[in-house]
Amino acid sequence: MPKPVEKISSHLGGVRAWWMWIIATTFLLFLFNLQTGYNIINPDLAKELSLSVPQVSVVASIYTAIFGITQIFSGPILDRFGVRFVIPSAIITVTGGAWLLSQADSYFLLLLAQVIMAVGAIFGFVGAGFVGGQWFGSDKFGFMFGLVQSAAAFGSFFGGNIINELLAHYNWRAIIEGFTVFGVVLAGVAFVFLRDNPSEQRTSSSFQTGIISELISVLKIPQIWLSMFMGSVLFGGLLSLAVVWASKIIQSYGIAAVSANRASLMIWLGCGLGAGVVEPISQKFRSRKGALLASGLLFICVLLVMLYVPVNAYLAGLLTFMIGFASAAHMLAFTMAAEMVPVSLEGTSAAVTNSGLYLVGALMITLPGYLLPHAVHLRLADFQLAIMPVWIISAISIVLCQLFLKETFRGNH
Repeated sequence: MPKPVEKISSHLGGVRAWWMWIIATTFLLFLFNLQTGYNIINPDLAKELSLSVPQVSVVASIYTAIFGITQIFSGPILDRFGVRFVIPSAIITVTGGAWLLSQADSYFLLLLAQVIMAVGAIFGFVGAGFVGGQWFGSDKFGFMFGLVQSAAAFGSFFGGNIINELLAHYNWRAIIEGFTVFGVVLAGVAFVFLRDNPSEQRTSSSFQTGIISELISVLKIPQIWLSMFMGSVLFGGLLSLAVVWASKIIQSYGIAAVSANRASLMIWLGCGLGAGVVEPISQKFRSRKGALLASGLLFICVLLVMLYVPVNAYLAGLLTFMIGFASAAHMLAFTMAAEMVPVSLEGTSAAVTNSGLYLVGALMITLPGYLLPHAVHLRLADFQLAIMPVWIISAISIVLCQLFLKETFRGNH
């Protein structure tokens, strides 16, 4: 395992560091809510542009597809060029895609808008984590990454509700145009203020060996694959339940759709809280691996309770909150990956991990749908069968990591 490069510790933390982190994290919240906004406005958009249901689905999925394909390159680019111009350029790219979306009058333009936004968005999550590592140091890389995920989770919960309220009073085009105005302002702020930490001696190997070689140097570390697998299972379970299945499972107990939807949203609050505390907990117990595996066990146990124990709306909300809290331990996959590579490859390790999380997440979202029967009224037993792969894959990942994953906690925090 390569040893981390020692870094100059001056200029770490403080007001300026938090200002840099706020700018980068605001970009992440901007693009998260932009995508949440599309999910909310797409019925109105489809009606205005006379889109079919399959076309609406393709427009939504093209973003995830492009994001997943190109995400892996974001880390090496950040490692090589830093955040000074990359993140502001990414903000402009996403804003340009949002403007095109607001003006779109055809199916082709909608697809093009999603492609443009996805290309810029690959620097959102990884970029915010990268800034945290630069300005707060590698010792706090995992903690700051956890705060990024907390912000994203809370932003998804509150932002979606705000957009939903705005749609009752404004046309969908006006809402997206509002996003473009915000994006232009944010890009200006980033261009003026966002900087790389001058005290960080980050010499990316990609200057000498190229981006592809840098990716290979990370991908050839078997331990990264193991930690990424465990993290991706937790993240995939989170997405699978939060985006599609939790509300449907709760409704199968006879709970009204409105109450079930509210209960399912609690998963984001749990994730937001868990992402902020899981890294400090792993530090307190001096074990990344232990915290990751314990969270995986909690995730499986709570999921099984939700599937096999009759619940009311309040208990369902508590269970989804606990699922979100446990699944937030996927952030430790980023921490462990960063602790397995030199400082110059932290961004690459984060991008590789994030790509794995999204690819497995896509699989775990779609797999239950193939196992459900083609029936109008689905029963609880149908969901018990369909969700079975989620907890079985989680159990397999726990066993593999218990047997083969090495502890990465260095004890120098």
